[in-house]
Amino acid sequence: MCKPKWESKDQWSKTIVKENSRRRLSKTVVKDNSQRRMSKEIMNENITLNNSEWCMMEELWQEQPKTLMQLVHKMKEKQGWSKSTTSTVLRRMQEKGCVRYEEGEKARNYFTDLNREEVVLKETRAFLDRAFGGSLGLLVNTFVGGSQLTKEELEELREILHKEI
Repeated sequence: MCKPKWESKDQWSKTIVKENSRRRLSKTVVKDNSQRRMSKEIMNENITLNNSEWCMMEELWQEQPKTLMQLVHKMKEKQGWSKSTTSTVLRRMQEKGCVRYEEGEKARNYFTDLNREEVVLKETRAFLDRAFGGSLGLLVNTFVGGSQLTKEELEELREILHKEI
């Protein structure tokens, strides 16, 4: 195969970042914001988070950056995970574009650029579409009709509806 001729070193590094982003983000260390932009673009697609990924995201939303060992200790405490489990979940989340890392002095610092409220809204919309055909009324009717809501929850729902109208 012929190697392409690069006009500049910057053009070469941007191309490598693009090629790596299609494969594994974990192998890519980016000095500019291209990886951050990619995370936001990926979240615009329908990414769903499993329970393990939600737990990791909640930890990063509380405080970031965190090193691998900080996350290992938190996940051991909360979930009973080993270091390898935490590493695997992080790697998969990097591949999805949910988390990224930057090289620190001693260890990688893990971040998420995804906004919690946006992720919750997308996950809620996906659930609503999947389980209730996109009908919010059907969801509410299911809870109200099945006596699943307490009086306090019904009152809170009334207040929300009256506030929004």
